[in-house]
Amino acid sequence: MTGRHVAAALLLLLAACTYYSDPSQEEAHIVAPGNFKAGSGEIYQVGVLPNKNTDKGARDPNLYRLYLRMDNSGTQSVDVDRSHFMAGQVVELTNDGRVLGVSGTSVNETLRRGK
Repeated sequence: MTGRHVAAALLLLLAACTYYSDPSQEEAHIVAPGNFKAGSGEIYQVGVLPNKNTDKGARDPNLYRLYLRMDNSGTQSVDVDRSHFMAGQVVELTNDGRVLGVSGTSVNETLRRGK
């Protein structure tokens, strides 16, 4: 294999790791939607709340607490119904009670608009 083939294979592997086949993996619902302030921030810790999911149709019996360092220099935590968020990830809390993963592209565009 030549260097170009190896580089192409690595690029293809990286692209495969960033693809969502299920769009619902990009977001979660905040369980107590009245207890948060909308905005964007970075997750600095994730905790598991064992057997706290009261949704009988859910496959996962747990809830997950996201501890966030908000862009406005504050901190807050929210409990969500999905386990796919991790520390270091940038997210947006929406007014309608969702947590959305923010891609690097959207972060760069937001920073550019702010200047």
